[in-house]
Amino acid sequence: MENKTFRDYNLDERLIDALKNIGFESPTAIQELTLEKVLSGTDIFALAETGSGKTGSFAIPIINKILNNDMKGLYIVLSPTRELAQQTDKVFNQIGKDLGIKTSCIIGGENIEKQKETLAEIPHVLVATPGRLIDILGHNIVNITEVQGVVFDEADRLFDMGFKKDIEIILKDIPDTRQLIMVSATTNMDVLSTAYKFRSHPVELKLNSDSLLVDNIDHKIAMIESDEKMPFLVNILRKHEDAYAIIFCNTQYQTHLLAEWLGAMKFKAMPISGRLQQNKRTKLMEDFHAKKVTILVCTDVAARGLDIKDVNLVVNYDLPQDAANYVHRIGRTGRAGKDGEAISFCSFEDCEYLDGINELIGSSIPKMDIEDDSFATDICKKPRIDSKTLRLIEKGPGQSQARQNQKKGKTYVDNTPSGIKLSVDRPFTNSPLEAKNTKEFIVSTDDTSKIIEDALNYFQINDESLLEFEVLEKGRRKFFFFGKRTCKYRVTLKAIYKKLLLPFLIDIIKVSKLKLRVKVSFKNNVYITFEGQDEKLLTKNDFELLKALEYVSKSYLINKIDLPRNVKVFAKSYDSKSSDDLLLKTAATARDKVLQTKKAILMKPLNPAQRRLVHEFLSGDEKVKTNSIGDGKMKRIEVSPA
Repeated sequence: MENKTFRDYNLDERLIDALKNIGFESPTAIQELTLEKVLSGTDIFALAETGSGKTGSFAIPIINKILNNDMKGLYIVLSPTRELAQQTDKVFNQIGKDLGIKTSCIIGGENIEKQKETLAEIPHVLVATPGRLIDILGHNIVNITEVQGVVFDEADRLFDMGFKKDIEIILKDIPDTRQLIMVSATTNMDVLSTAYKFRSHPVELKLNSDSLLVDNIDHKIAMIESDEKMPFLVNILRKHEDAYAIIFCNTQYQTHLLAEWLGAMKFKAMPISGRLQQNKRTKLMEDFHAKKVTILVCTDVAARGLDIKDVNLVVNYDLPQDAANYVHRIGRTGRAGKDGEAISFCSFEDCEYLDGINELIGSSIPKMDIEDDSFATDICKKPRIDSKTLRLIEKGPGQSQARQNQKKGKTYVDNTPSGIKLSVDRPFTNSPLEAKNTKEFIVSTDDTSKIIEDALNYFQINDESLLEFEVLEKGRRKFFFFGKRTCKYRVTLKAIYKKLLLPFLIDIIKVSKLKLRVKVSFKNNVYITFEGQDEKLLTKNDFELLKALEYVSKSYLINKIDLPRNVKVFAKSYDSKSSDDLLLKTAATARDKVLQTKKAILMKPLNPAQRRLVHEFLSGDEKVKTNSIGDGKMKRIEVSPA
């Protein structure tokens, strides 16, 4: 398959010329594998590493098929994120616009009425996120029976993000004669099982199956403490004077905090996460492409499908909790044959994810040699951002002296508990034990050995690893050169939901003498699952006890930490059918209220699977109609008179 050109695949001459005009003369390795199969109408599951040219592997043959079919037919490309959908739409336009190929990009966060207008022009290619496409299909604008092919772009990510039910809703009304094209960076059995369910038996095509990583990416790991991450990062960025970088964090809060912190250190850094409005995200990506912003701090929402050329550095500030995301993250560099570097930070909190990554990639990530001079020593004080708005909390006038001291690079070392870092020096005034609220423990003391014990008692927990320390003020020594130093400390709790909630819920179960087991997990939201002999008690009286446990769990977290507004707490029994029954009862109540008042109402935010149940349940009632409202994965359903 060496030295092939696009002409070797009997492509339409107009398409060959269009590809040549944008600099595409020879197919990439994954395109060589897929072109003939897609052109012949074969269903495929193509597996290749990020950055290998997967978009072209389906865009080129699809455009050729449309040209050969007298410009007829409709192809749907499903993308897991808005950014990927926009990038894919851009590729189709680059290749096919001058050939008369019309595309439409249908994503959440943008005006649905304008999207309806573009669909009225009858596009050949519809690139969409699953949730918004379902909303559009509900308006009967798209004739889905004319679909000739469906593409799962970044298929593993589509299913990892919970779009399986949405995809099944879409596929069930599309003719079985359609072609199914699935491209992915990693194998996902959910993808294949869904294909089989809809009578597709795809040919599996694998590129570089021995390695999930691009060869020209130099990846390594730094074993450091949590409070060493920022000094280590600053030192790395300063050594890479031409750094055009993407830095990954696991939470939206950490993403915005780190971007603010880097900005305070005079780096051209900006955050991107699901909390940004679509127009702001689009503008930020334009600035990053133009290199007005050179450091993009992001969550995994930006890990897939962003076709950003020349990124030469990727940093995993937090190790990804899902091993597959390691491949997707570091695949943002080393694209199109260029060299790239990826550095991952691994602190104690990250260690639990390391084995899974090493197992997935088939080897251990090489460790970095770390010296004393590997850390910057002039780190300014960590900014504070609001956990709800993710905006910077402005400094008060009394902190101006601290800011001046930060600029001078003053740092201190003291005999304090592990994890406490001194960063400012300001006049100290002795004060007694104080606590502004239940989320922080503030104490002035010269006996550091008691801080941990007192903090655990204050928060009423037993797990020392949940404590996070900060030195607020540093006092003078008792004598001029020696003696104990009285300092003022702030202690808060880390947002490790499982460690916080599990002991609390176990105590409740014991006190209540319920025969239940409880499991707490976190993936974008907090999920609490109960099972055991007394499980039926949870569902009695319209799930009264289950609702109470959900409420008290959320209240407990809010009382202990700054719970991000986008993080929801869901409690359920092991029998998921019970939860579905409750949801349908709620939908029926909403319908009855709409019919009674003749006014539309909004249901609470629901995930894709829940929205599917509600839409299907109410679709049989001609007196009401439903529509999903909002951005992101969690949307509200509007129930209104038909």
